[in-house]
Amino acid sequence: MLLAGHLAKVQGLKGEFLFHSVMDEPERLKDMKGLVLAPPPQDLEHAEPETPARPVILRAFRWHQDRPCLSFEDVPDRTAAESLKGWALWMPESEAKLGEGETFRHQWIGCEVFLAGRKVGEVLRLDPGPAGYDMVVMRDLRPGRTGQRDIPYIKAWWTLDLPNRHLDLDPPEGLLDVNQAGD
Repeated sequence: MLLAGHLAKVQGLKGEFLFHSVMDEPERLKDMKGLVLAPPPQDLEHAEPETPARPVILRAFRWHQDRPCLSFEDVPDRTAAESLKGWALWMPESEAKLGEGETFRHQWIGCEVFLAGRKVGEVLRLDPGPAGYDMVVMRDLRPGRTGQRDIPYIKAWWTLDLPNRHLDLDPPEGLLDVNQAGD
């Protein structure tokens, strides 16, 4: 499952929520099947929903002062909505649209990283970076090295073969050694 966003606060008396979306087009939620609400500690990207997580059907979607506002069929009023404030809304990965050349962050996890044909690491995760680039957080597997390396995802430096879990890296000279002080 993919995180669509969080129920930010209850709006009005009819069980509506202002929605903090992490997706590009939250209005697509109107047509989605298989939505699930889960409390904040549950991470449905890596696990199946457990109680108290529950499937939901969107009753209404609208914009309120440039923010998405939504409600669910089984949440009839403000009283019922209050207990769900802060919960996460998850959507099936099959409902997501990816553009040409786009990937999901979770597809990178565990991929082997190669430099000039030699395995140098394994991807632990992708993090948003301060300069607008995602940062590939890699476990350093080079002989005599330990720790992690944060490498910007700059398309010219990476060749991706996600189905085979293989990533080729061609960074500027010395980039992998910039943050080695933590070793």
